[in-house]
Amino acid sequence: MSKLVFNSIAVERRNNYKVIDLFAGCGSLEKAMASTWKYASIRVTKESSERLWENNPCLSGLSEAFFAVWEIELNDIPRGEKISVKADLNDLYRIGRFEMTQKIVRYFRGLGFPVCRDFIGRIEVWIPKDEGGSILYNRYTLRPYYKDIIDGWQIDVSHSGESRCSKKTLYEVDLDDHGFDVIAGTEVLHRKQVKQHHFQKFGGGCPIVNKYTKKVLNLSEPRSYDKNKYATKMKKINDFIQTYLVTSQFQDALDINILNNGALIEVKPSDILMVEDKAKNLKYGDGYIGATPRNEFSEHGPFTQPKPFKYFFVSLDSPKSNAARNRLYNIFQNGCDTSVIRQGDIETGTNRTFKRLGEYLNQPLSWVSKLSLSYKSYDTALQELRQHLMDDSRFIPGTNYIAIIISEIQKDTQDLRLHELYYRMKELLMKSKITSQVIYAPNIGDKNFGYFLPNIAAAITGKQFGMPWGLESLSQRNDMIVGIGASKQKGRKPYLGTAFCFDKEGQFREFDCCQAEDTEALGTSLKKALWQFCKEYQKPDRLIIHYYKKLRREEGEQIEMMLKQNGLHCPVYVVNMVTAVNDDLIAFDASKSDYMPASGTYVHLRGTQFLLYNNERYSDNGKADILFPIKLTITSANTNTGSIPTKDDTIDIITQVYQFCRLYWKSVKMQNVPITIAYPELVAEYVPHFNDENLPEFGKHNLWML
Repeated sequence: MSKLVFNSIAVERRNNYKVIDLFAGCGSLEKAMASTWKYASIRVTKESSERLWENNPCLSGLSEAFFAVWEIELNDIPRGEKISVKADLNDLYRIGRFEMTQKIVRYFRGLGFPVCRDFIGRIEVWIPKDEGGSILYNRYTLRPYYKDIIDGWQIDVSHSGESRCSKKTLYEVDLDDHGFDVIAGTEVLHRKQVKQHHFQKFGGGCPIVNKYTKKVLNLSEPRSYDKNKYATKMKKINDFIQTYLVTSQFQDALDINILNNGALIEVKPSDILMVEDKAKNLKYGDGYIGATPRNEFSEHGPFTQPKPFKYFFVSLDSPKSNAARNRLYNIFQNGCDTSVIRQGDIETGTNRTFKRLGEYLNQPLSWVSKLSLSYKSYDTALQELRQHLMDDSRFIPGTNYIAIIISEIQKDTQDLRLHELYYRMKELLMKSKITSQVIYAPNIGDKNFGYFLPNIAAAITGKQFGMPWGLESLSQRNDMIVGIGASKQKGRKPYLGTAFCFDKEGQFREFDCCQAEDTEALGTSLKKALWQFCKEYQKPDRLIIHYYKKLRREEGEQIEMMLKQNGLHCPVYVVNMVTAVNDDLIAFDASKSDYMPASGTYVHLRGTQFLLYNNERYSDNGKADILFPIKLTITSANTNTGSIPTKDDTIDIITQVYQFCRLYWKSVKMQNVPITIAYPELVAEYVPHFNDENLPEFGKHNLWML
């Protein structure tokens, strides 16, 4: 029997009534100081905390005051007048949360540990481990809550990852003054935030390892593959709780009692739900109904065949690349690799057999030798490809083509010129209405290349307008579903990718992309897609938007206005979703050795928030890919609903999201993010690298990004 627990512990305050220190405002501070003041404190207003003002006459002359949470950061900043007030921290629980936060920060900094805020404002405690030339830090986040998943106080605890730090200080290394963080005493700072007193006390701090500092400081960063990140996270959370929280020192410092000896809070049975079994079922070409593509796609074939296509190669003209191309041709066409490999003076042969690519696709392959391009150098590659594509006599109008790009370039190359080549090639091909598939050349000779082939076949099927697998029963009425994903890359403007108009099989109808701040372009795309949907499917029963962030009220009003302008009056639901790897709450199945809940489980968190699990565990003893849940926040964008969706619509929407997770065709391995978000994110990741920074028209109507 499953037993789900949250990564949270129950606590009680020994005394609810406390004296806390508030400070006057920061109106006279210069901009940089005022920014730091606001970041490191919380604002308390008379409007939001009336009883605090009623019970403390000393506040009568103020409309607002500030509570200093991150005190070391405020050492150099004038705090204004200090005002000591009495407060019931169970009643004024927002202030109570930050009072507990302040004490947690004080406690761990008192132990000498670095403590900082993470990107959503939680406390992040860095626990060090000396590793000789560097220090490895395990990072733990803590967040107090009141009346959230229990009727009282709780502290959520998560392991948010590892970071490595040099032992040398900024005084001892020669680094540019940007692009990395440092640890200075018990602070974690960006390099540009390091001040004079940090140099006086800590030599400016020790650089944290990233790509830049790792290279300059010649630091090694050992890597190990963790087969069960979920179990590792669970163990680290429990170890941290027992080592650092369930101690008299910690409890005395916070003036709290930790309940149940720090045991994790159990999920109420009524909050554990499951999608219908039929929602898990996938269909293949021979009619087989299954649930696990990596075990089934190769045997049962694509649900719908790809359109017939011709393929050709694009690769560097070098002995190494030419050999890789010949090997790949033999694998694709003949299902064998009998290449001779020369290493120095030694020749070794291979005799590997494979399932031919055409057998995966259930259609013959057509390779056109005269279309293949072997470019002379990376410097001339784009010019040669452009010239190659301009020769109209090579290509037959109305024929589908796919370019197989064989690349020697590693994905994480630091050579910007080579890194951009991959994107520009895709862009040029799309402008000629040709999709492409990139294959990393060293993988072709890998002993496990047979496991790569199903992924390649699935992606090519999707790119050529087929479906590797489909849903037996899509949980969808006449809904228009819109996915909006974002990509923000260092040194580039953030972009939004959009996917519009899914049909009854879960297929895309159109993609688009625009700069994140260009809301007008996004609105125009939405109007166009809505008009096209109505033309094909009549008026939608519901408009469901899968959004990369929470919808602001103004945005909801704009959507409603757009619908009214188009004569539509339908419910509008917005689903915000994030991968909950390092989120505040995750549910673990304590009855399983890997702690992974079964696929299709969804857990009610609070309000309209849910955790949703998609993996390959369909029975108590089944295998489970280690896939973290996604956190869904479902709101109604209709202004007259109070943002609360109906129960039936909530179940429907969660089931839809689950099923769209199962239609990811970039590989045969199950994914935990729905394609409504994953595919637009890929589009938004690619487009900023294109020469025109626009998505070619051809790319708006097929899955070129797989």
